[in-house]
Amino acid sequence: MRAGGRVLLLAVVICTGLLIPQARADEGLVYRGGAIATDTTWSGSVTVVGQLVVKKGATLTILPGTTVRFAWVDEDKDGIGDGELTVEGRLSAQGTRERMITFTSARERPQPKDWTYVMINFGRESVVEHCLFEYAFTGLQVHFSNVVVRNNSFHDNFEALRFSTADIRIERNDIVGNTYGIRYESRGSAAVVAGNRIVGNEYGFFPVIKSSSTVRIDGNNVESRSYNVKIGEEQRADLDFSGNWWGTAQPERIEEGFFDRHRERALGRVLYKPFLERPVVECGMEK
Repeated sequence: MRAGGRVLLLAVVICTGLLIPQARADEGLVYRGGAIATDTTWSGSVTVVGQLVVKKGATLTILPGTTVRFAWVDEDKDGIGDGELTVEGRLSAQGTRERMITFTSARERPQPKDWTYVMINFGRESVVEHCLFEYAFTGLQVHFSNVVVRNNSFHDNFEALRFSTADIRIERNDIVGNTYGIRYESRGSAAVVAGNRIVGNEYGFFPVIKSSSTVRIDGNNVESRSYNVKIGEEQRADLDFSGNWWGTAQPERIEEGFFDRHRERALGRVLYKPFLERPVVECGMEK
């Protein structure tokens, strides 16, 4: 009877979309889609299969040293893993220098786009600190929310960070080796991007559309493989990027790193003067 009861319970959980987590000895806590509706704390190892939502009114707290793995599922066959965590309530992911929180792929041989993103959307005040984001389509997305993003590492993602219409502070992060560093649509965002090491990405910044200088970007070290700033094709307004280090103190070489009106007449310009003549010493993750 006991064994039969366990089989019946498993069948019920599968049929209801697995709104509750299952624990397995080798994977720790396992969520197969569904929702978190009450305050919840994660520690140790957590695996997310499919799309998991933290509902409004709930806080998800992730303790230092936790590893969150997203299983490879690609139901629509678009080459992007479907695993994602969407926070409509509040996210408190505060690791430490010694015990970072990791968001990563569950595949044995991970690669960019193995999972979709961690998204904070219409959420309350959230903090993301001392976290590692790797192998995602977008490591972290923030929309219509108030969030502090500080002392994190983003590498081997298609996009490291994306935000729109957000009150966000992006400070002292290492954004290294992604295709896009920071993609944004300001749309009235009160954003500060300062003290970040944004190097080795294909593109450093990608302001896509309806962006303005309400996004304050200064005090960053930016050196990209292709363009340091790539203006989106529908971005017509000029943008203020003054006060940053662009890998050189020669204006003509700095300008070569911008895809803006100098290359496409319909685009806005990157306004980069005055610029820093040497790299920022205290930049990137605090040691």
